[in-house]
Formats: sequence, C-alpha cells, structure tokens
Amino acid sequence: MNRRDLLLGLPALALAIRTPASAALPPAPDLPLVSDLRADARRVETRRIPLVVLFSLPNCPYCHEVRRSHLLPLAREPGRSASFLLRQVNIGGAEQAIEFDGVSTTHAGIAKVRGIRGAPEVVFWDARGRPVADPLRGMLLPDFYSAYLEEALEAAARRLREAA
Repeated sequence: MNRRDLLLGLPALALAIRTPASAALPPAPDLPLVSDLRADARRVETRRIPLVVLFSLPNCPYCHEVRRSHLLPLAREPGRSASFLLRQVNIGGAEQAIEFDGVSTTHAGIAKVRGIRGAPEVVFWDARGRPVADPLRGMLLPDFYSAYLEEALEAAARRLREAA
C-alpha cells in the first residue's frame, strides 16, 4: 500500500462500509453502470483510452461525493469525455453484467473477482481489464482528490500510449 492509499483510504473505507442504510443520500447522479465490459473494452481499445470504473456502495457519502464532485464534472468538461470511458459497479449489487471474457456475472461478481470490498474505489483499466494506473481508494482528503484523479488519468493515458 502506498502513501496515497493511506491518505485517501483506510478511514474513509471504514466509514463508507459502516454508513447505515437509513442515512439516505440524494439519488446518485447519472453515472453509467457496467453492463457489458466486453463492449466497453472494444470502445476503449479503438479509441486508446482508459476505462475508468467507480466501485461504490449504496448510501455511501464518499461514493456520492466522488461521483458528484469529481467524476461527473470531469466527464462533462468539453473534450474530456473523449479521453476516458466512465462506468460504475455497485459492490454487492445483483445487476447483471458481462465480463471482459464474455462470461455473464453480476456487479458483486465483478467486485469479488478483483478483491474490492470497500468503497469508493476508482480503477483505471485497459481493454483487457488490466490496471494502467494505481487505483484511488477512499476519500480522506477531498481537497486533493481532483489532483489525484488527474494524476491517475494522465498515468493511464501515458501507459496506453507507451503500449501502442
């Protein structure tokens, strides 16, 4: 675990996991759910961009903040949405999805296979589902989150360019 993971993560993960269901948050902003990773892989491979996936939990205030204040504004910036493909996985969710290899699964299955149990976690994948940047785990320092996100996106884009 690197320093950034510690700064972003452990306390936030513990709080997100313990957030009671009764602490209802406003409806989640429109962030596309993973439905077909195989199709998403074709899109990112053709465009040579990273697949950015937010792993989230229901009623997680940190997940809500990452979506509302960081991922969606970034995706709505003119010209920026073309530089990555953004999706969301509901950890523990029963939503049906297709994995990179074409196998049918659920959101819970996607998270389990990758060992993701806490939220929020933002991952950066290539067209085969391999990491192309360090994940962002938790959200302890909201003032620096955008900088960490930008840094990870730049690292992912650089790695994809180098692999081409």
